[in-house]
Amino acid sequence: MKLSPARQLLVDRAAEADTTLKELSLKLGRNHAYLQQFVMRGSPRVLPEDVREKLADSLGGAPGDYRDGGVPSIAPRTNTEDDFLTVPIYDLRASAGAGAFAEDGEPVGYQPYRVQQLRRLTRSDTESLAVITVGGDSMWETLHDGDQVLVDRSVNRIVRDGIYILAFEDELLVKRCQRDLETKEVIVKSDNPVYDTFRISSADKLNVLGRVIWIGRALG
Repeated sequence: MKLSPARQLLVDRAAEADTTLKELSLKLGRNHAYLQQFVMRGSPRVLPEDVREKLADSLGGAPGDYRDGGVPSIAPRTNTEDDFLTVPIYDLRASAGAGAFAEDGEPVGYQPYRVQQLRRLTRSDTESLAVITVGGDSMWETLHDGDQVLVDRSVNRIVRDGIYILAFEDELLVKRCQRDLETKEVIVKSDNPVYDTFRISSADKLNVLGRVIWIGRALG
């Protein structure tokens, strides 16, 4: 992905200042993924003036340096079956066991997928996809420690049974979820029978970060 000038400048100046987009986002009083989404997903299209002023104070330059009025400039993509798209990899170590904090919201690399394969997996915009590494053993044997899962981040509700990435009580979890149609509760299960099943009654306590649509595994 080729970034627009303002976005590339933001990334470069953050690196020069030895800080991360997550740290800058929190310093701005925004959620930890705010600047990452601006850089990689074009949302928001243009940073508000107050944000640009704070960035200028933190990273140098003028507020106008962080505005170019457009979304990231992405190389044209065709839709032939032999095309590849790259999906960002996040080393979140979203835990399939006890849980873990997301230390950094920035991608550590990119994984290529065939367009044809992604079409079979989801109808969502490919910009909403991410690869996340799993840690822990509560989803054994469906998921192993170190497996990579392809996540559709456009899914932010438990609409049907499946494996989801959840933020719950300051933890990131990979769990099998289903909704109880009678009580409206979310049932959170682990495939490993050693771990207990629990229910979440309040939607305010549960943040659905995406649904797992594909599992990748290295055979050792």
